[in-house]
Amino acid sequence: MKRQFDGPVVDDLQTEVKTSINALLANHKFVPGAKIGIAVGSRGIASLATSIKAIVLEVRNSGFKPFLIPAMGSHGGATPAGQRQILQNLGINFSELNMECLAEMSTSVIGTTSDDVPVHFAQTAMGMDGLLICNRIKPHTRFTGNVQSGLLKMMTVGLGKENGAATYHRAERELEFDNLIREAAGIIIEKTPIIGGIALIENQSKQIAELISVPAHEMIDREPALLKRASELVPRLPLQKIDLLIVDEIGKEVSGTGMDTNVVGRKFNDHVSHPQDWCQTSLIYIRGLTCATAGNATGIGMAEFTNPEAVAQVDWVKTRINSITAGHPTAAMCPVILDDDKAVIEAAMQIAGENLQILHIRNTAQLNEVYVSQSGLEELQQLEPSCISSSCDNYCGEYLHGF
Repeated sequence: MKRQFDGPVVDDLQTEVKTSINALLANHKFVPGAKIGIAVGSRGIASLATSIKAIVLEVRNSGFKPFLIPAMGSHGGATPAGQRQILQNLGINFSELNMECLAEMSTSVIGTTSDDVPVHFAQTAMGMDGLLICNRIKPHTRFTGNVQSGLLKMMTVGLGKENGAATYHRAERELEFDNLIREAAGIIIEKTPIIGGIALIENQSKQIAELISVPAHEMIDREPALLKRASELVPRLPLQKIDLLIVDEIGKEVSGTGMDTNVVGRKFNDHVSHPQDWCQTSLIYIRGLTCATAGNATGIGMAEFTNPEAVAQVDWVKTRINSITAGHPTAAMCPVILDDDKAVIEAAMQIAGENLQILHIRNTAQLNEVYVSQSGLEELQQLEPSCISSSCDNYCGEYLHGF
């Protein structure tokens, strides 16, 4: 079935970026040739490469020298080469941009929170005259609260590199993530050359719905409202009761947990949907990894089933490092491995019965086209009556006969 999402979209991204960067730079007096760091994460954000290129060009046109700084905690195996590769996999071409990517992992402790949590910050970022943060605002895959994924998290966890990411994730086992990140961000804004941020909000069709420039002194106060707006535009699966969710690919550029837990109904527990989740998903089957994730299969442990092809794609070292640093070791566990789709369907039928309500998606960021089993059509017609249905009459039967 194909789904139609109605949502806002930024028509002229380059003009929006130019206006935003000029507004942020206008608040600071930098000398010609000043070094301006541009912090970029590991997510596959809509039009990310286009946005970064526009930021780089505007910084350069303003007479300053731009540098890319990976702000992705322990991703890429917690190595400079791995983090550079992630940015290249996301379409950010250093040669084309004619600029350096400063991916060193060393950090300095620039302060401590009121709960004695050390605030780590990348030394390469400290060496800049100014810093711009570019990130997407969205609900986090595990944390709740008024601050989740966005500019503040990138400043703290992302630019904290592996040391900072491990510190914050360890601390959040006892402290509220929301308060921890706000306080750490306040220390960073006070003691580092943060200029401000470019906040990106996506619509349900994976397009930039809004682009907002946020000066450094407004970041902490404004992010909750931006999160609320982003939450309104999160895409949902078309069914609320799912016996088996089939996911063709997971990856770090898709979501921090490989597949967005806000979408699949696993935010509060890896293997049991919570009443607060949008949908109740009994079983998940992961068929493979994205190319851009470069073997990092964080999140595979939230599925019940996978296949030999997916397992062969996994870099278990990268996956282990990322999952342990994030304090989420179960995300790196291996699901039950079955030979093929047919074997998974048969196993699911043994668990949930023959009349399975199945939903099949490519990944959690691309939900405009999905497959729904015949048994899910009644619920589908109630929730999304305007969708164009192209579902199979007998989805399980098609799989069992080589679909």
